[in-house]
Amino acid sequence: MPLGYQGSYQRVRAYFREKRLSPGPVTARPPSPRVVAGWILRRPETLTETERLRLKAVLVHCPELDALTGHVRSFGQMLTER
Repeated sequence: MPLGYQGSYQRVRAYFREKRLSPGPVTARPPSPRVVAGWILRRPETLTETERLRLKAVLVHCPELDALTGHVRSFGQMLTER
C-alpha cells in the first residue's frame, strides 16, 4: 500500500495558485516599540486622530503600558505645570 499524496502535480499547483491570488485578510502591522514610545512621550493633544486610536488599541492589549502611560503623563504634567 503506497503512502503519500496520490494526486497530480497540476492539482497541487492550482491549489497554491488559488491561495496566492485570493485576497487575504488585511491587517495592519503592529507599530514598532519606538513609535509607541513616541506616542506615549508626546503631549496627548499633539497626536493625530489616527495616532490616538492606534495608541488606544495598543494600551487596551497591554495593561502595563497603559499604567506606564499614566505615570509618564502625570510626570510630564508635574514638570510643565509646577
